[in-house]
Amino acid sequence: MKILIHSDEYYPTAQACAYRMQILADAFVKQGNEVTVIASSANLDGKNFAKRDEKVLYAAAIKMTKKTAIMRLFNNLSFAINSIFMAVKIGKIDVVITTSPPPLISFSGWLIAKMKGAKLVYDVRDIWPDVAVEMGSFSRDSLYYKVFKFIARFMYKNADWITTVSPGKVSKITKHLNEIDSNIDKKKIKLVPNGFDESILNNILDENLIDKYHLKEKFTCVYIGNIGLAQGLGTLLDVVEKTKHKDVQFLLFGKGAEKDMLEKEANRRGLNNISFCGLLPHEKVFTLLSYSKLSFIPLRNSSMKDSIPTKVYEALGIGCPVLLVAEGDSCEIVNESEMGRCISPDHTEQLAEVFDEMIENYSKYSEHRTKARKLMQEKYSRQQIAVGFENMLHDLLK
Repeated sequence: MKILIHSDEYYPTAQACAYRMQILADAFVKQGNEVTVIASSANLDGKNFAKRDEKVLYAAAIKMTKKTAIMRLFNNLSFAINSIFMAVKIGKIDVVITTSPPPLISFSGWLIAKMKGAKLVYDVRDIWPDVAVEMGSFSRDSLYYKVFKFIARFMYKNADWITTVSPGKVSKITKHLNEIDSNIDKKKIKLVPNGFDESILNNILDENLIDKYHLKEKFTCVYIGNIGLAQGLGTLLDVVEKTKHKDVQFLLFGKGAEKDMLEKEANRRGLNNISFCGLLPHEKVFTLLSYSKLSFIPLRNSSMKDSIPTKVYEALGIGCPVLLVAEGDSCEIVNESEMGRCISPDHTEQLAEVFDEMIENYSKYSEHRTKARKLMQEKYSRQQIAVGFENMLHDLLK
């Protein structure tokens, strides 16, 4: 097969979308397919990177000097338009995989598939505009909602397949298809989860990181990821303030819209055992989770039942117990592993109590490390999921 991946984010950018598309590309190439990727030039931005096995083309995109709505619009639309012109230069394509978010690039993925006479796979990682409403970013009456809803409905109707990352999202997209036209074949919705990236186990332990944060000596609770609107990390400050175990150190790695605000609030409350550590290179996540005692993974509200943070797979696959603030699909995975606790975002007043319970009965969770690692590798392996998806694509072409 000749496969085109059309993705705003790609290697060497260290983002969830980039990792998902890279692992799919790796599996496609290993199965003997010819893979081309068209990604945004913003991925380069001074980064160093090694040559990939697939052919990667970077379409010009206006750089976002500030994360404003207008700059994001210009960035997305410039990539969307230039990616079409770039696609003209490549030869025959059998399958186009275009991924959302950002939803504004979706039309260009559809147009490229039409130009090439290719099958179109619409890969939906977050369901827009639903997720934006759930996070409180805008209302159902807004112009943003109406525009993104139009784009989503167009893509749902015109894609040959729709892939998505969780059972809850499959159900939600099925509902949307029924609203558009009850006669649309619901079998075109396919579950292709993110899962656990087994390659992370190939990373070596970083003794400097262990020493820097005293990971061998201190009971450490970590958060790794975006410090933004969807995470609701203010609840962690409440845990730090209320816990009976003041000797625990809390390390937050990442950046985002709420980082500065949370750091100022932690200082205001005099929370000396929480540190905002900046970005962590992905290859060091293995060391951090191997030595941390607890991984804190929150979602802002209970409406996001169909979201599964990739951090859940990562922590369980490496063997770090999880305290998850969420409901739905992600809780089912934590409960299946028996290596963590879940609490609803609607009942975070109980979070400090649950945190203390996990510390005081730590062996009850840590004793399931072997089971959790085996579960992630045998049932939730990203690499195995990607190979299965490649096999499915042959059926699409038939």
